[in-house]
Amino acid sequence: MLQRVFVYGTLLTGMANHYLIAPYAKKITPAQARGLLYALPYGYPAMIAGNGTVYGEVVELTGGEEAWRVLDDLEDYRGPGCPDNLYERVVQKVCLPGGQLISAYVYLWAKPDELPRIGRLLVHGDWRRHVRGS
Repeated sequence: MLQRVFVYGTLLTGMANHYLIAPYAKKITPAQARGLLYALPYGYPAMIAGNGTVYGEVVELTGGEEAWRVLDDLEDYRGPGCPDNLYERVVQKVCLPGGQLISAYVYLWAKPDELPRIGRLLVHGDWRRHVRGS
């Protein structure tokens, strides 16, 4: 199983939920992915497929299944295609500094059609920038 995840919101270094992933982080690298980022009224973001750029980090994980259990619980991910999922965990190419493309898991919002109604598109694609208010 792939042991990398692209994070773009509260799991980022310095953000509210980073403490959950920190014990399992072997290496953290700035990265970006194709997609659209929305700010939700609940205090966290959601990403969906799209032609924008979302800024975040690739976290190389240790801890195997335990690390994925922690992440899946946070993201309300119950399994591929489960109707109770808040997010879907999918493999996507992400871009590292220098342009290298690698595969990583990304948690995408499970019901993308509802995002324009419940969220606000962050055109700049940067959760940290949104939190800072710039």
